[in-house]
Amino acid sequence: MGEISRKHIPMLRYAFFLLIGIIVEQYFHIPFLLIATISVGCLLFIVFRIVKPSRTYQTELFISISILMCCLGILRMHTWQQTETHAIKKLRISSFPQKQSFQTQFEATEIHSSALDFFDAKTFLVICKDTAIHLSYGDVFTTTKMAIPIEAPVLPFEFDYKNYLFSNGIQQKIELCSIIKDSSHALSNIFYHWIEISRKQFKKSTAQIFTTPQSKGLAESLLLGYREELDKGTKDSFLKSGVSHLLAVSGMHTALIYEALFLLFIPFGSSQKSRFVFLITALIVLCYFTLLSGCSTSVLRASIMCALFAIAYAFRKRGSGLNTLGSSMLIILWCSPYQVWNLGFQLSVLAVLGILTLHQYISKHIAYKNKIAQYFMEGLSITVCAQITTLPVVLYHFQSFPLYFIPANIILIPISTIGLFASMISIFFVGLGVPFTWLFIATQWIIELFATCAHVFSELPYSSIQPISFSVLEALIVSSIVIFYIQYPFILTKRTVAIGICICFVWSGYRIQQEYLQEHKTEVVFISNGKRSAVLSMQGLNASLYTQIPAKPADLSRIKAYYNLAEIQEYTSPPTSSGMIACIANDNMLWITKKNCTTISVPINTLYSYKELDSSRYHPQKFHSLKVKSVLHFK
Repeated sequence: MGEISRKHIPMLRYAFFLLIGIIVEQYFHIPFLLIATISVGCLLFIVFRIVKPSRTYQTELFISISILMCCLGILRMHTWQQTETHAIKKLRISSFPQKQSFQTQFEATEIHSSALDFFDAKTFLVICKDTAIHLSYGDVFTTTKMAIPIEAPVLPFEFDYKNYLFSNGIQQKIELCSIIKDSSHALSNIFYHWIEISRKQFKKSTAQIFTTPQSKGLAESLLLGYREELDKGTKDSFLKSGVSHLLAVSGMHTALIYEALFLLFIPFGSSQKSRFVFLITALIVLCYFTLLSGCSTSVLRASIMCALFAIAYAFRKRGSGLNTLGSSMLIILWCSPYQVWNLGFQLSVLAVLGILTLHQYISKHIAYKNKIAQYFMEGLSITVCAQITTLPVVLYHFQSFPLYFIPANIILIPISTIGLFASMISIFFVGLGVPFTWLFIATQWIIELFATCAHVFSELPYSSIQPISFSVLEALIVSSIVIFYIQYPFILTKRTVAIGICICFVWSGYRIQQEYLQEHKTEVVFISNGKRSAVLSMQGLNASLYTQIPAKPADLSRIKAYYNLAEIQEYTSPPTSSGMIACIANDNMLWITKKNCTTISVPINTLYSYKELDSSRYHPQKFHSLKVKSVLHFK
């Protein structure tokens, strides 16, 4: 591959500058008129240089186009942010509704009369309290209820639901008591009803093939990313073994479907007619698969790339992987600029970037005559290269690193591929009404083997290194190193080696200092979210948690990740008690959980309560009125 120059990846570079413009507008809000003036100036200069080229013609064009793409990113993000919310909103359900015990939750997109507002249509999180009504994907309803902003997390270790929804283009929510469906959109309802029927038929087919809930849930997640029936233990096993990406419908699934479709058309020859038939078939299959899987960002990116490759094949052109990746990024970011913050988009793009650069370089410079050794090294190279480029994002978001991801991927990727095709063939026979019993048994055995191998890797000693504290600055530094490594692969001059050693020494010294301070810190934190409250006493990497009621495992893992703790010992108050006493280094703390509680004989130094009148009973040395949501730090 050699050094990647500007002429090899123009679309990827332009997509990168468009991405920069979107991020700049999100955090800095540059005046619209200024950016529009710069854009017009760059465009006029490009036209001038094309008419009258100079010696530095290519460099000046590259700089001008780069600035223009940054300005377009700023203008695109500004346009998306300024979209108005109508008083009377006609909404279409754009996700599969999820029923809970007391409410139904789904996403709904506003329907506009103007075709220009198609991409910038507002999307809301809708919460309906009427669980008796039957809602389906694509249903239309009208509401005049005001939309309210999504609340940001108050406690630092809470799940940031606001940013998660923002990455899907949702900034507001609507809470409704009931919904009256609109049946006037008959033509579009037929299309959405077809998708809904396909989803139900898919679940019905998997129920006929797989006899256990675990294998059924795993197969549905493997095929189309439906995780409703996937238990938490299976999710944790795949996460710790470093193969959780196999449970999400990603570019690998889309590429396998595209390759299978391509192989089916090989016997028809390479005439122009068969190429155009293949193009139409590929576009239909990719569009259907994308809609059926829920239009996830990774599938959308892979489908656009495969569609571009199919178009190039139909017109007898050679497609460039990096240019195709850049084109798909440009299309996605222009239609949905908020996808920059989508975790699936970040991981998908970075993984493909690593495979198309580092892996291709290794494949060209390392050759093996043995087919088995070549297959093994190809799988190892793809796994390591994808892991290298996604490492900053993984460490920043998940604060953990799977230690056995290389052998797990090498073993589980072939099993998942076989299980994927076996499941597809089994579903095909179920659709024909043919009871292929031995095939169904073999498919279930493969899926169960898939789950067993992941569980074995997750149970190995030190299968996952966590928690790993990783700041934004560290993520940017590692990302810069990875980008440099992609730009100049395996360039080991004295200068690069010296820079790399200096960075490693500085970073290692900083992290050693941070770990030393972490291991010797002592702090007491009172935590309250209005319904639950607790005292967290930290001594180095270990902590004690005093709670009114047992904490949820998810809350414990988030507290561990935020405070970078290895172990938390939990102490819960008895159900009959009227208060909780935490004895920390001879400092007795009490917080009241019930009204009219009796006097505590133990001397109390600090009291927490929702009412200030309660402090007069105990006369503590310190009193803190417990707010609805708060974090109080001591020591």
